[in-house]
Amino acid sequence: MMKNSSSDNSRKHLWWCNLHHIVNDGYVASLSLLLPFIAVDLGLDYTASGLLKTIHYGAICVAQLPAGFLAERLGAILLLGSGTIIFGLGYAALLVAFSFPIALLAVFGAGIGGGVYHPVGTGLIADTFTGEKSGKAIGTLNFFGDVGKVVFPAATGIMIGFVGWRGSCGLLGCAGIAVGIIYLISFGKDIKIQKLRGRKQDDKPGIPPQGGLGLGHRLQKWGIAHPGQFGLYALIGSLDTGIRSAVMAFLGFLLIRDGITETNVGWCISLTFLGGAMGKLICGMPMRKLGAARLIILTETLMILGCLALPHIGNNQALFIFLPLFGFVLNGTSSVLYIGLVPIFTPTRRSRGYAMYYTLNFIASAFAPIIFGLTGDKWGLDIAFYTAGGAMLLILPLTAFLRKI
Repeated sequence: MMKNSSSDNSRKHLWWCNLHHIVNDGYVASLSLLLPFIAVDLGLDYTASGLLKTIHYGAICVAQLPAGFLAERLGAILLLGSGTIIFGLGYAALLVAFSFPIALLAVFGAGIGGGVYHPVGTGLIADTFTGEKSGKAIGTLNFFGDVGKVVFPAATGIMIGFVGWRGSCGLLGCAGIAVGIIYLISFGKDIKIQKLRGRKQDDKPGIPPQGGLGLGHRLQKWGIAHPGQFGLYALIGSLDTGIRSAVMAFLGFLLIRDGITETNVGWCISLTFLGGAMGKLICGMPMRKLGAARLIILTETLMILGCLALPHIGNNQALFIFLPLFGFVLNGTSSVLYIGLVPIFTPTRRSRGYAMYYTLNFIASAFAPIIFGLTGDKWGLDIAFYTAGGAMLLILPLTAFLRKI
């Protein structure tokens, strides 16, 4: 009975974390779709549009490290629910963003809430599931994030046709607020238990490390057991995530430029994320046979080719075949990286380790869109996409130094 109860509780945590991932990644994906409409409404150029994405990701960066620490003290459940509520409030605030400064403030607030999920949610699932189950659970978790990236842009595209982009923000924002509130109510008892555990952990006396407070000890405090490999994964992940963020931020602009209607832009972005969902689900599966390095080389090489080809597809039937394939390789690398990180962190401090990793990723994601926007304003969108493909080349030689742990 104990085993069945524990298994049911693990599945419940996974189910809810999947739902949080749907909402959080759905919001981020929808912002990429909304940028062209916000730009037209507020009279923004590519650089200012990119700044909205930069501020959003910057806020996520600011929130992630404190979230990792607070999860240990207050419990992951309270942090997850609160983060989703704040994200929903920020997203809904775009309803009244009638000027550029207010829009910046809204996306910043949304980003503060959005910074909680990835380190805390991934850490919670990594702690809940052990051994081989951990890799499968994290792969499932990542898949549902891309379900949000499919559903939310499609829903946003439809709602824009009926209630405008502001109305869609209000409705979807309320949905996230509801998810967060129901989650906190459902796990009320668990929140109290996690708080007590956090206090007991704080009361434990520290054990002085042998060899002093060197770099190795400081990294261990972050849950990083293998610093060299963590550095490689973080660098590869930052390049991959940053470039992916820039590409998705301006995909909508490229589609509209090529004559795709406003409603169909939502479906096109959803198709891209649908391919991304399958990429995240499938690309992590052959990790044990092929290893991280081979899989990263494969997905990144195809991604480079996709960035070079995308500006030339145009408004035709081939686009609807190309976009899911492009999304598959665009997001496939991330699952390989997430699974590869599991043995690199110490089990008791995974939330901190993932917080550090995701923060570095989101720092890259914060800077990439504005650099992309500046490139687009000066040389055009085509050159910006070519630049993204060229930057991906930096990842390939780094894979030679990855080691299995």
